[in-house]
Amino acid sequence: MTQLLSQVSEAMTMLVAAAAPALTAIRIGQNRHVTGFLWRNDLVVTSDQALPAASGYTIVLSSGALISARPGPRDPINNLAALWLDSPVSAAVPEPALTATIGAFALALGADFDGSPTVRLTTIHGFPRTHGAGAGGAAITLDLAGNRVSHGGMVLDADGHLLGMASVSPGDDGLVVPHGIIARFVEAATATARPGGSAAAPLTTTLPTVQPIPQIATPVDMPVPAPLPPAPAAARTEARIEARNGHTPHPGANGGGAQRGWLGVSLQPITVPDNLAHRAGQRTARQVVSITRGGPADLAGLRSGDVLLALDGSSTSGNHALRAFLAPERIGNKVEVRLMRDGLIHTTMLTVASQPG
Repeated sequence: MTQLLSQVSEAMTMLVAAAAPALTAIRIGQNRHVTGFLWRNDLVVTSDQALPAASGYTIVLSSGALISARPGPRDPINNLAALWLDSPVSAAVPEPALTATIGAFALALGADFDGSPTVRLTTIHGFPRTHGAGAGGAAITLDLAGNRVSHGGMVLDADGHLLGMASVSPGDDGLVVPHGIIARFVEAATATARPGGSAAAPLTTTLPTVQPIPQIATPVDMPVPAPLPPAPAAARTEARIEARNGHTPHPGANGGGAQRGWLGVSLQPITVPDNLAHRAGQRTARQVVSITRGGPADLAGLRSGDVLLALDGSSTSGNHALRAFLAPERIGNKVEVRLMRDGLIHTTMLTVASQPG
């Protein structure tokens, strides 16, 4: 037993040492800092919520060296901010994790004020309404209290692969902003960078206000997986989660009843950031945390991280708004979806399906 613990300890030490060069401390005041990490040699990713606005920043690398950085795009919805380094640095960024499993170990890494690494050992607590979700798109919750999270730090799996960025959920639990969402954010940040290496324009102001979402081509014979049945002891809790996320129990889950509408999407309630509320036209909404492959939302082009604002003009806010909207007579209807992505308002059409099972 002692030898096994020693091996686990040594493996963790090696993973931290390998990832540490990508960690950075972003100084935001006297004896105050925020963790960030190198996504590539000229760009640092960190937490939008934790990073105060400034015209420039001082970055502390893991070696202790200081380097200046300029503000880049920010994505308040997904809690992401980018900083452009004034000169590129050399660091090996961890490879992305391809999958994540409930109960698996995870390492939540942060940076101290001098750039040295900090680490907490935790486990993957779950995926909001998902099962065996890939790390690229579905939100991941950690068995870690929000006050123990290094905002903007890296979260690694047991192989040292990058699950995503450390954040905090609305329920004050440790959360991972997945690698796939960060990759899309950085891609957009790079696309909007101004010529000559100057700071990128904010993502919220560089594109037209309304754009249609391209439809995603998916084989028509793709099976739509049925939701996992809840354990008997948790049936009542599961029903509440389904209602909160826009899912409705299939017939038999509540003793019978008509088949109800289904979007194939899991949602969590959010507060729209102040600087985007005027554009959204509302203060609360629901964020997409996972999508069923081949389901209505997937076919309509929705993505994890999108903020669902309205369906056919009906707000998604309110505890029972989605449940009322997805009445049986809605099945087969095409509805207009209004959502926010990267700070911009989009619309697309979605066909409501019947609840699988």
